[in-house]
Parts: sequence; C-alpha cells; structure tokens
Amino acid sequence: MPSRLFRFYQRKRIININANVIAAGLLALIPTAAAVWIFKHLAPDQSAWIYTGVSVIADIFADVTIYFLLHWVANHWRPVSGGTEREKQKLTAKPPPFWRDASLVQFERALLSPLYYIIAAGLMQYLQSHMHAGWAVLIAFPAGLLATRALHTIWGLRSGTFRDHDEMAHNRAAAAGLTPPGEPTRPADSDAA
Repeated sequence: MPSRLFRFYQRKRIININANVIAAGLLALIPTAAAVWIFKHLAPDQSAWIYTGVSVIADIFADVTIYFLLHWVANHWRPVSGGTEREKQKLTAKPPPFWRDASLVQFERALLSPLYYIIAAGLMQYLQSHMHAGWAVLIAFPAGLLATRALHTIWGLRSGTFRDHDEMAHNRAAAAGLTPPGEPTRPADSDAA
C-alpha cells in the first residue's frame, strides 16, 4: 500500500474502522467456508441448520481475531510519519488505549450482530435449497456485512466512535482548558487586559 494511502487509512477512523470490519469479514470467509466444506465432507447428511451453526461459530472466531489485528495496525502502529506538518500532527495524536478502543468497536458490533446473523444465517439457510452450503456462505455473509456496516457507520458518526484521534485530542484539551494540539498557545487572561 503506498505510504500516502496508508497514512490516510491510519488518520481517518471512518475509513479504517469500516475497512477493517469489511476486510475482517471477507477474510473470515476463507476459514468459515473451509470449515463448512470440511464439515459437510465429514458429515454429509446433516440438517442445513448444522452447517449454518458451524459457519456462525467459525465466522465469529475468525472475524474477531482478524479485526483486532487490523485495528492495531490502523490505530496504534505508526511505521511512517506524515508528509506535511498537519498530517504529522494527526498521526501523532495519542489514540485511546488499544484494548478499550478495539473492544468498544467490537461491543458496538456485538450489539449489531443479531441483525448480522439473522441476515447471514437466514439468507444462507434459504440459499442452501438452491446451492451448496459452501457457496451459500460466500453470498449470505457479505450481505449481512453490508447491511450492518451501513448501520454501524451511522451509529459511529453519532456516538463519536468514528472520530479521528486528532479530533479526540483536540476535544480533550479544550474540555480541560488547555491549548489543543496544533494550535498556537493562547495569551493568559491577564495579558489580554
């Protein structure tokens, strides 16, 4: 990934959270579909609900693991510096603690997961009457991902989860009565009189 695009990905939380969730969801399809194919091969005459259950369990494990790794890369790893002074300030803004930050995003996703799995499992269940369970999972889970990404983005914009680190640092400093990062220091009240 070119360094400018990578810096943009790291600076803009609306981009990196959505990109990470989508990437984790799509990458999780590989072990999820493999688990369904293997399980269907080992136990070929099971109810479609059994294969759907295997896919949900495999998806949760793979998705969460991949997401935590991608979240760390986007929000806590800084291998490149900014190209401009403003960009450097944005990239050096202190992020929230990793576990709290990543867990908050995962908590919000967990609250949306019933909708995700209703769409994914419901569509997979329907599609299995028309195609192999391994193909059905590759269609149904991205459909659930798309629906919940739209809802989570709206929620994250309203709740502040998607605020960039520099904006959060600015708000913390202003609330504490300090000069926000990147702004010139303000003269003391006694100097202004």
